[in-house]
Parts: sequence; C-alpha cells; structure tokens
Amino acid sequence: MGARPLIRLGIVDDHPTFRVGLRRVFEQEADVEVAWDLGTLSEMSEAMTSDPVDALLMDLNLGPNQDTLAATRAIVDRKGGVAVIVISASADSDAVTAARQAGAHAYLPKDLPVADIVAAVRSLAQNKTSITGFADFAGGRNSELGVRHGLTRRELEVLGELQRGRTNREIAARLGVAVTTVNKHVQQVLQKLHVSNRAQAVARLHREALGGFSKPLPPRTDGDARGPAKSASRK
Repeated sequence: MGARPLIRLGIVDDHPTFRVGLRRVFEQEADVEVAWDLGTLSEMSEAMTSDPVDALLMDLNLGPNQDTLAATRAIVDRKGGVAVIVISASADSDAVTAARQAGAHAYLPKDLPVADIVAAVRSLAQNKTSITGFADFAGGRNSELGVRHGLTRRELEVLGELQRGRTNREIAARLGVAVTTVNKHVQQVLQKLHVSNRAQAVARLHREALGGFSKPLPPRTDGDARGPAKSASRK
C-alpha cells in the first residue's frame, strides 16, 4: 500500500469532456487523488458529506437552477477547510468579482495552461488553512484571447456576455449601447472566430479551453468509476 495522496480533489463541471480531461490530468500527479468528478451541485453536496476533499474545482456556469456562487458561500461558511476554486470559460471581470465576493479562494479561466491549473490547485490545497486572500488567475487572459483571434476589447466583452447566454438586448443594456451596435459586434465576433452562430462561438472557445487536455494520456488501470459522468446541460 502506498502513502495516501496529499491532496484529495473534487471536480464539478456539467461538460463531461472537460471534466474527464481534468480528471485525467490530475491522475498523473503523484500527490493528487481525484475523489470524484460530478455534473451537478446536488451530487456534489452528497459527495462532500460522504467523501470529503481538500480542494474543489467548480464550474461557474453549471446550467439552469445550478447556483455555483451560492454553493461556494455555503461551503466556505461551513469552515470545513476546503479550498474552493471557481473555474470558468469566461475571464469577465464581473464573474471574477462575484466569485471573490462569494468567498471562493481562487478563480481559474479554463484556457489557463494545464501546468498552471495543476500548480494553482496544489498550492491552494496545501495552504488552505492559511489562505486569507483571493487568487485571480484570469488577469491578462482576455488580452491573450484578443490577440489570438484579433478581437477588440468591446468584442471580448460581448463574447463574454454570449458565454453567459444573454440576448443582444440584454447585452446592450449591460454595456450601455444600442442593440444595433451589439448586433454589429456579434457579427464581428462570429466572423473572427469563423463560426456561423452564437452557440458555435461558445463551443469554439470551449474547444480551445480543452486544447490543453488534448495530449494523449496512459489508459486508466484502477477501474475507478466513482462519480460517473452525467448528461451535460447545454450552456
């Protein structure tokens, strides 16, 4: 019997491919054990009681009736010594602020390099009893995305709102511009991402976030089926 892994990790994300990618990455780390990977907050609540973890990676946008920020507050308020890390495809500053105000210990964009995600989780989990601040790993990610696709700052803001599922009218109200202006920005975003519609634009960004997990990994041999993947909700 080997020594018990130093870090026990829980993963909550309603996109099975991304969730499995995270599990496979962390399973390569000798000091990390993925206790479970789940698709809903209700499953997570049960797992947290029966199979506690040191760190929790939780997607910000889990779909209808799934309030990640409320779940974050509840976990932090219990003072159970869990490092709560919100992860998202968006680097929107409002989302980062909301995660911080909810009590999360960190915010990670999904397009962060895999090595950085692992390092962040390891550092936060190992120091969870002494964490007093908030680690924002989203800084600079928007500018990197803009360079990659030639998106302007306003187009990045519009894209972030598309990722949140907002209509053009809702985006216009949030940004304080005319709906016709938002329409033009959306068309520019679609053109620059080489996609035909909003759903494809969000899917394109998600595929890029998954790019860091595309390296072939050895097949699993332990047959561990804990935390089976559930059907994903559409974002």
